[in-house]
Amino acid sequence: MFQSKSGLLVVVLAFSLTPLGFAELPADITKDAAVLKTRMVPQPNAVKFLAGPEVVINRDLKVMVSVNREQGGDAKKIASLFKTYWQCRPVINIQKDGGLAGMKADGYDLRASQGVMTIKASDFNGVRNALRTVRQIAEAQRGVKSQSCFYIPELEIQDEPAMSFRGVHLCWFPETNPRTIEKAVQLAAYYKFNYVVLEPWGVFPYKSHPELAWKNNSVSRGTFKRLVKTASELGVTMVPQLNIFGHAAAARHISGKHAVLDFNPSIQSLFEPDGWTWCLSNPATRKVLEDAVLELYEFFDKPPYFHIGCDEAYTLATCRDCRRGDYYKLLRDHLVYFHDIMSQRNCKVMMWHDMLLDSSDPRWAGYTAVGSKTHKLPDLLKELPKDIIICDWQYGRPKKDEKWPTMLYFKENGFPVLACPWLNSAGITSQGHLVQNENMMGLLCTTWHGLQGTGLMNMYYHGANAAWGAPEFSGGDKRGVVNMHIRQMGWDLGIDDYEDTGLIEYQIPPDESYPAAGL
Repeated sequence: MFQSKSGLLVVVLAFSLTPLGFAELPADITKDAAVLKTRMVPQPNAVKFLAGPEVVINRDLKVMVSVNREQGGDAKKIASLFKTYWQCRPVINIQKDGGLAGMKADGYDLRASQGVMTIKASDFNGVRNALRTVRQIAEAQRGVKSQSCFYIPELEIQDEPAMSFRGVHLCWFPETNPRTIEKAVQLAAYYKFNYVVLEPWGVFPYKSHPELAWKNNSVSRGTFKRLVKTASELGVTMVPQLNIFGHAAAARHISGKHAVLDFNPSIQSLFEPDGWTWCLSNPATRKVLEDAVLELYEFFDKPPYFHIGCDEAYTLATCRDCRRGDYYKLLRDHLVYFHDIMSQRNCKVMMWHDMLLDSSDPRWAGYTAVGSKTHKLPDLLKELPKDIIICDWQYGRPKKDEKWPTMLYFKENGFPVLACPWLNSAGITSQGHLVQNENMMGLLCTTWHGLQGTGLMNMYYHGANAAWGAPEFSGGDKRGVVNMHIRQMGWDLGIDDYEDTGLIEYQIPPDESYPAAGL
């Protein structure tokens, strides 16, 4: 058994090297590296393939674990991973070593050589991440119809994340297949993200205010609860979002739909006249939103963060009372109120950045800024609590020597900042570099209505690599790699319906008339 001096979780896995159906082939290190590195998402910080014999994963596996922070059930969790990934149940022994505490959370050190695999990590999460990497490169037995084992080359890997907050933002529309959300959460965990911000677009069935969800198109509470539980078991914290300012329609602007008003015209007073923005001068609005926010918070098992939205409030201050009142004060008090009720519960508030910047300010030319001087919204930064997490969404291609000035501006004003890219691969990578270089809070990768196909592939692939900090490995078929990984998520979920497989529901969409662009 490996004895570590640094106090980290140590897993020693011993394998039989030549099971039935295997031949000991000489390793070709160059070819192994060229192929296997393309399958690793995120790319580990350091990978070395060696010339020794393959290490085989089968039922003869012996596992010895030394853990710095032992938690009850770790052995069962590790055994379950081996059963899920490689259909074998090794014998697992665990001992606690309290002197090993030097490794970064979620990181790992993996070695496989001469029939022994050693994993060092600070806790079970690091071990699980190591085994996720092993799964991505392990190949099924060759020369048979049904494999009885898997193998990996002799190797050494050292890996750790570049930031503590590594998140994905998911939108759940009435049209969204629940399996799509499940696979997206599974893939986020597989790619070693540790947070998912989930924004239900009129599909969460509130008990406090049922009228906030679509009349016949909400998702069952049981489905939501299973998702929260599954995410936790995967090491992912679910963060709920409810828009308390703009996007009050809980529907895409381009659709003309409104989750509340289309079926409840009697409560128009809660909104500005066009329904896109909440009416902040109406005390009933705050009561409804507070009930809904606290219900979501409790339902999602009291997470450490809550996202209050607040982007793109295009029609603010358009009703009679709001346009005649002191709108700056209304909005300031509104934001501080929700900050305070969550702070009392040890929960930090997240919000989008755009309404806090003056769109006419030349400093922000070419970047997302939606606020204006008319209601002094940019002055809000002086009065907002400094522990509000600013989610700065910038979707463009980075300029030469890009510094993403809006993100630096919020950081310089004392706020924790999450960089929030979308789709543009160069932008995702650039923002990841900024987070590392400026020691910002982390990355929140957005998906919006593009949670399928190429959109999902780009966001997850490049986002995971940006969050873990290693340069992406060039070469290979990125689409094929993500296809393989999403298929593995389908196996884990037990998917058996055609529409639930792959990155899209249909190879040929049944209706291509719906607009693809816009909100």
